[in-house]
Amino acid sequence: MKNFFIFFVLLVFISFASAQSATEDFRRNEIENTSDIIKPNLLSTHPLGMYISRINHNFKIKSPEKYSFSFEISSGNVMLPYVKSYELTNPVDQKIAESFPWHDREFVFNLNEIPAKIREFKADGVIRSYRFTFSLPLSVSHELNFGLRMHSLDKGKYPFSFFTSDESIEWFHSNIAGGDDPFSRRHYGLNKADIFYRDENGNRLTMKNGDFGIQGFEVNYFYYPKLAMNKKHKIYLNFGTHLGINVSKYNPVADVGISSSVIKKIVVRDKNIFTVGLSAGALRQRIVQFGDRVNISNQEFLYSFEGLLDYKRKLKSNNYISYGINYTFQTPYNKKNDFDHIILTGERVKTHWQHAMSHLYENLEGWNFIFTYSVKQFSYFIYAREDIKVDNAPDLQTGFGVKMSFKN
Repeated sequence: MKNFFIFFVLLVFISFASAQSATEDFRRNEIENTSDIIKPNLLSTHPLGMYISRINHNFKIKSPEKYSFSFEISSGNVMLPYVKSYELTNPVDQKIAESFPWHDREFVFNLNEIPAKIREFKADGVIRSYRFTFSLPLSVSHELNFGLRMHSLDKGKYPFSFFTSDESIEWFHSNIAGGDDPFSRRHYGLNKADIFYRDENGNRLTMKNGDFGIQGFEVNYFYYPKLAMNKKHKIYLNFGTHLGINVSKYNPVADVGISSSVIKKIVVRDKNIFTVGLSAGALRQRIVQFGDRVNISNQEFLYSFEGLLDYKRKLKSNNYISYGINYTFQTPYNKKNDFDHIILTGERVKTHWQHAMSHLYENLEGWNFIFTYSVKQFSYFIYAREDIKVDNAPDLQTGFGVKMSFKN
């Protein structure tokens, strides 16, 4: 919540501190005629989240004049050692468990006798996400886009995972920050690829080295209202509705969501544009179910938030470069209160041994650093994502892509 407040205060301050001048019309035209923010899909390569149609927040101020096509690839290193959880179902046992810290509960109960919902989870390897998006402008205020998402799992060896390989991450931990082997990669072995999850009903989700699959399709509609504050204060709104069709055998369901964003634009030196944006959304999971599924999340709704700071600099020949910082937030995959009566078991090698299960009951946060270069109808972008509040799913993520715009 502190991060939300900082972004909100910053937005309000900039909105009211920006002075009006004789060049307002020029500045407005510069904003509206300049190509809009090229924001990659910054959703994390989470070993369970990739099976859900999560919302990628939108910070554009109008529908594009041209239809466009984009393709991007991201790679995230995940290390979640095996953990088994027991969610107690007897109210008396639950009360007893709540009186002990989570790390002591394992030694209080006889786990072979107590009634509980049992789950197992481990994830190791580099998860790669491949996304195609087609955007179709309907008018200046209405836009449709269609997306396809795919994922694969591999060991993350050089040269295809220079930054996200186990060796690179552990070199950083040992020599710069984090300490020696904080997440037990070396203990369990480098360059492995294996995901295993078993829900309380015994249903299993697995991925092995080299596995590849199409996880889903998405349709998003965006509305960009024209308001008086667009001209007066350079503040813009957009509203989105989202439909995701998940086609994997592990989660054959449809999810629906809504989102809304507020964006403040400032023209700097009459040609460069500074943008501050806030966006919030809600995703209703499993609105329709097409078959048996693995229970990878017990929440009906997933809520998300993004904050964005972006500086776009105009170059010669109407080319642009931009630098952006993005903060992402998502509510937990499982209900927070359930953790009050959860017992976790696993190999207590390091202090982070429990993360495979415990992070499913915690808010997920990440910081993204984005660079974009736009020339004519092409925009090229790269980004890096770091989970400063450690959930380690993924530990480090990088991505790159290209967006191509065409005339109607």
